[in-house]
Amino acid sequence: MKSLDRIMELTDVIEERVLAGDWAGATGLDIERRQLLAEVFARNPDAASHGECRTILEQLRARNEITMAAVSSARQLLTIAARQLESAPAVVRAYERNTLQSTVSTATAGG
Repeated sequence: MKSLDRIMELTDVIEERVLAGDWAGATGLDIERRQLLAEVFARNPDAASHGECRTILEQLRARNEITMAAVSSARQLLTIAARQLESAPAVVRAYERNTLQSTVSTATAGG
């Protein structure tokens, strides 16, 4: 049961890291967590069918789904931000061209 306790502790910290945007930290801990899960099932291939162990694994699965949804949402937001940053230079150039044209038009109309 110690492995499962450690797995749940790691899950707590992974969730915190994901919320903080610490992807490298979350990934490193997830690797450790996966290794522990593999060890649990190597020792007892039927671990998921035993009462308390099954309950803990179901909780882990549910929490993992919530965390993956948060990661997916953050990924979408980062993708949108990256696209905006990629288009920023073109937007600035268009703004500068329009501002220059507006300034020239105003100067010639008033002069």
